[in-house]
Amino acid sequence: MDKVRVLLFAMTGFGNNTFKILTKQPFVKVTGVFTSKREEKPFPYYECEKLHDLVTKSGVPLYEGLKLRKKNVHHLIRELSPDLILISSFNQILPKAIIIIPTLGVVNFHPSLLPKYRGATPTFWTLMNGEKETGITAHFIEDEKIDCGRIITQERLKIDPSDNDGTLRRKIASLSEKLLINTLRLILKQPNESFPPQDESQATYYRKRTLVDSEINLDNPFQENLNKIKAVSPYPGAYLTYNGKRYCVRDATLINGKPHIDSLKNSAGKVVVKTPEGIVLFSIERG
Repeated sequence: MDKVRVLLFAMTGFGNNTFKILTKQPFVKVTGVFTSKREEKPFPYYECEKLHDLVTKSGVPLYEGLKLRKKNVHHLIRELSPDLILISSFNQILPKAIIIIPTLGVVNFHPSLLPKYRGATPTFWTLMNGEKETGITAHFIEDEKIDCGRIITQERLKIDPSDNDGTLRRKIASLSEKLLINTLRLILKQPNESFPPQDESQATYYRKRTLVDSEINLDNPFQENLNKIKAVSPYPGAYLTYNGKRYCVRDATLINGKPHIDSLKNSAGKVVVKTPEGIVLFSIERG
């Protein structure tokens, strides 16, 4: 049997796990990896090797920073002749001219339990909304709509109260091995049309997060602010403006009872704020 020719579109983080697993499959030939130019921001918000370095060491052809709507890129992909295109965190939408090339289709790995949390930053919104569970979904891309194709398989993950955006991304990435192996097994066994379409009545879509989403509003409930701190940590981090000073906030605690406020105010690395719910102790760094 000929090997399945797979073309990977990915970025550092989720893409690392997917690439490593793909290259270990004896029936798969990775014909190339498309990625963005080297990320300058601390993406993917946890420590890992840059995908650029990982692919370069492997000898697999690497294509960086190419614009997918350019006709010369379409020609390049046709020459690479993929049976399957996999997407594992990528910052461009594939045009129809690319989607129709691979015979087995285009599959995206999305870090939420679709159809919930469609969009570019699902881990952020999952934490913002205080969800107890998330996961990762393998689904087909059939057109240029975002995160809307037929679902192949999913892996679920309980969210720990201590999780932030960085730890949650790492945990979801670790689910890639089981998800990828199941995905390959299923799409090689049955036609794409046999997989269920997403239930549009259950679909939710969230915009991409912005720096404005990092601001702590003391008029908001404590739990909402705590969720925000988790959702933007470790990058870009939450911030609080209080008494004319701006602070980077790393954590917050709602203190019950009657604490000794004077001693709390003198605590290094803390800001103490009185709110309608009680005293909130913010762990801070000066911004």
